[in-house]
Amino acid sequence: MPFFRDALAEYSDETGASGEPEVFLVDVLLKGSGSAGKIEVLAETDAGISIARCMSVNRWLRDAIGRSAEIRDLVGDDCELTVSSPGIGEPIQHERQYIRHTGRLLRVQYAGEDNVVKEVTGRLERTEMTGTDVPFIVLEPSGKGRNRRQGTGTRLSLNLDRIKKAVVEIEF
Repeated sequence: MPFFRDALAEYSDETGASGEPEVFLVDVLLKGSGSAGKIEVLAETDAGISIARCMSVNRWLRDAIGRSAEIRDLVGDDCELTVSSPGIGEPIQHERQYIRHTGRLLRVQYAGEDNVVKEVTGRLERTEMTGTDVPFIVLEPSGKGRNRRQGTGTRLSLNLDRIKKAVVEIEF
């Protein structure tokens, strides 16, 4: 929703002088309506987002909703608002999330050159978002997961537009 994206950009502009990383919107979920309505905002920064920062964003968004008759009409005056980060095991939804997860193990489903969906598990070595026509990531395959690329030892460069689903794997 543009309202929440714009409100978070305004929040980041206001708090940017403190040196904290910019908050960006990952997703907004609207559930129910009227007094039973609930807005769930998933937000993130390139370095991760703290609980205290989520609480600050929540207060900012609550005030922004109060100033917007259009949004109040959509969600009601007494809607519940929660702000959190996407949880472990949730698919990556925003390209900037790849930056945050550099160095972590990812399970990625992607369309190969033949447009057949393939899956690879590997360590995210690099994320390239600027200076290129199509953003891409570089994975070092680990030999885990279905359709694994065992024994190749070669890095895999994947354009983000070919990635169908990417999930951070929990390592023990």
